[in-house]
Amino acid sequence: MVNKILTQYGVDNASELMNGFHEIGNNLLSELLQYYSSPNEKKTLKMWKMKDACKMIGRSEAFLRKLEQEHPIYTPSKDQNGTRQYSLNLINRIRDFTKTRIKRPKNSEPIILSISNFKGGVAKSTTTLHFIQKCALIGLRCLVIDLDPQATLSLGFGYVPDINVKESDTIKSALTESPKNILDIFQKTYFDGIDIIPGNLSLSNLEMSLTDLSFQKTQLDKLGMPNLRLKSALDVLSTNYDVIALDCGPNLGMLTINAVSASNALLVPIPPMMSDLGSFVTFTGTLSILFEQMQKSFDFFRILLTKHPESKESKQLELLIRQRFGTFVMQKNIVSSVEVEKASSIFSSIYETQNKSTKSLKRALGTFDNVFYEIFDAFISIWETQSNTKIENIKYLKEMMYGK
Repeated sequence: MVNKILTQYGVDNASELMNGFHEIGNNLLSELLQYYSSPNEKKTLKMWKMKDACKMIGRSEAFLRKLEQEHPIYTPSKDQNGTRQYSLNLINRIRDFTKTRIKRPKNSEPIILSISNFKGGVAKSTTTLHFIQKCALIGLRCLVIDLDPQATLSLGFGYVPDINVKESDTIKSALTESPKNILDIFQKTYFDGIDIIPGNLSLSNLEMSLTDLSFQKTQLDKLGMPNLRLKSALDVLSTNYDVIALDCGPNLGMLTINAVSASNALLVPIPPMMSDLGSFVTFTGTLSILFEQMQKSFDFFRILLTKHPESKESKQLELLIRQRFGTFVMQKNIVSSVEVEKASSIFSSIYETQNKSTKSLKRALGTFDNVFYEIFDAFISIWETQSNTKIENIKYLKEMMYGK
């Protein structure tokens, strides 16, 4: 055998090189996360001033001051200038005390929402991160599950894959050992109201395991069909939440099939670009076959235009998409924003940004808020229909969302 001659552009042991890059990269991510979060190496959530807290709680400043006097346990901390600082945890405790917290009605089902598309780079994880945080900000009880081996969503919550997340922390054991294991793997986050089951590269191995026919034959009697494992796991704890969001990988592998099988809601993000539209068309063709076999229905299904550059060409394509897909396209879009990129670069979201005074940030917040309020309106309608009950504090929620 003739020895292969390499130039300075080649590498003799690609596996060793990639392993080294993997280790170096994880250490770099860990260092950056520590730098951009807090001195104790864990992310913390910002605080709200009294004016903002009043809007979120639905009560006046006079009410909160009186509440402090009569019930000291609801006293906020103060900064060095003596300004009251309300945590989201305190805001939610006051909401519970004043009965202004939005609650899913009895006899209604939690929304289990898959955010999915065939293609990467369409803002699935960005949409999931911001959506679940907005749900928590209005007081809903939330669970988010990272089903993408790239684990971008987990990074947004301060988890560095393969450093902070072990294989046993992922959804794996709930799908391969017992659905009840899900009770042992969900974790509280720094963001009050949000629990998470993080992801890492081991999800790739789980994907292969779920498609290994010889291995799955030994598990059918105990765990059921491999495409319904996540549904079985979520049945164990779903009633503890109002909203469960599933961040899917850029494929239609077994984990994504598990997600859509377990979901009663599906959101498909699409940037208004021809290549992304083409990918969506392929995606729908594959889903058609899958859903026919499952006899699948959804309480909520929408197409969301994301990363919209608002160029002439993208607006023309948006018009065509709306003409052809009708009311299944959400009325509001998520517009491309440098503020989202800035937040992502420091493992954060625009909802966690401290300074909201810039026009560009206010515009970005408005873009996301308008999209999510449209979704919340649908969820409220679904819950009220299921329960045949009007949601308490709906007037307050509308005022908080729309300022009416």
